[in-house]
Amino acid sequence: MPDTEDLAALTVAELVAHVRELRSANAQLRRQLHPAGPPLAVHAIAEELIRQTSLLARLGIEFRDDLEPMALAQQALQSVTINLPADEATVVLLGPDQQPAYALTAALGAPRLLPPERAAELITQGSAGWALRHGSSVVLLDLANDIRRFQLRELQAGGSLIATPIRQSTATIGVLIVYRLATHAFSSSDLILIESVATQLGVAIGAARLHQQSRLRQQHILTLLNFGQTFTASHTLGDVAAQCHTIATETFAARWGLLFVRPSPQSQPAWIAPTNLSLEAPVAAAGGAAQLTADSQSVVTMALTDELTCIALPLIHDGASIGGLALGYVGPQATSSGLDWNLLELFARQTATVCATLQLVARLREQTQLLEELIAERTNQLQRSRDLLRVVFDSLPEGVALLDESERLAAANTVFANQIIGRHPRELVGKTYAHLLRMIERAAPTSIELLPDPRAGRQRLRIRQMFPDGARSYVIERMDIPASHGQPASRLEFWRREL
Repeated sequence: MPDTEDLAALTVAELVAHVRELRSANAQLRRQLHPAGPPLAVHAIAEELIRQTSLLARLGIEFRDDLEPMALAQQALQSVTINLPADEATVVLLGPDQQPAYALTAALGAPRLLPPERAAELITQGSAGWALRHGSSVVLLDLANDIRRFQLRELQAGGSLIATPIRQSTATIGVLIVYRLATHAFSSSDLILIESVATQLGVAIGAARLHQQSRLRQQHILTLLNFGQTFTASHTLGDVAAQCHTIATETFAARWGLLFVRPSPQSQPAWIAPTNLSLEAPVAAAGGAAQLTADSQSVVTMALTDELTCIALPLIHDGASIGGLALGYVGPQATSSGLDWNLLELFARQTATVCATLQLVARLREQTQLLEELIAERTNQLQRSRDLLRVVFDSLPEGVALLDESERLAAANTVFANQIIGRHPRELVGKTYAHLLRMIERAAPTSIELLPDPRAGRQRLRIRQMFPDGARSYVIERMDIPASHGQPASRLEFWRREL
């Protein structure tokens, strides 16, 4: 650089070079002082960033109020078409089979459903499918030229388009498509904002699906708990088999559910036909799986055919296997990842408890019936025995009276009741001995005399009655019966008439 203290000594070329250097240094200083351009441009960028941040924050708040994927997609489309430079916006959500489950589009109005064939075309041939397959956004600033380069088929012939995937954790669950009629209509900030909206939508849909899965799981648990509580002693194993098939198809998405129960602890599991329900199922083949799971007390998965798989679960109650539960699924292999094994185990436990309870009730009924028959037989035998004793009792020529420990008449034959007392035996049973003596004394003047008896443990009495037609005399022999076998002590009296 030339010496700048003596400008007069410089040539014209040196002065020109020196001026250029000064201008370059001045421009560099200006760039350092104003790196973002004029003040108006800086304010515009700041306002755009604030607007985008506000939009994302508002979307995050609105997404919390809805728990349905369709409603969340509608909110996202309305926000994109209103707050972004977008002439049309589309959301396609995928189902478990990676096929379009929901498809909505919005253009100058409320979102509307997209026809299934249109959604399928976007996924298979359009930029949406490319974004889903590659997991990254597609930016087409000039559709007329870009679709040929990417070998895509779009319905729009021109304009600008951004397709960005909607992710949930590591899985891609859909795609967001934003379209404008003008070419080169999207900037890098627009791409960042659209990707942010797609990210928030993916998080919200993931939370909504988790909430739906949680509610569905709670409903399934309540269904299984009610299954174990609704059955009573009036139900049969056929009713249980019908309910097992219903739960297997509705709760676990099986094609059929078969119940196999052991009639006895050592027997083979037998198929229980559902009540009021006809099934088209390979019972014999499923019975083999039920036999294996009952013997091993573990889950058995068996391919019955090329297109049918059976999952058999053991029915265990109090540590013993009482049968098996077989569920059939269409496919070469059961979709074990899609099954809730905890719910399946709960299903098997509830079924085992219900079946064991009904088997116990059936055995109790059999024992009760046998006991009733035995009681009826013993009652008839006792009745016949009492009838025979009554015949012998009444055929004795002397009066016989049996008194209990409280001196009340427990039994008497017809001679004692009719001829001595003059009453029916039913009228005398339960009367005290003193009351019987008063009845005798009221009939005629009576005297009682104690007679000696050489036999130990016995007493002899003589009762004499003075009737108008003559005297009557009875000799009474008393015999004490000691208590035995839980029966209290009693006394037996024989009244013999003296001639």
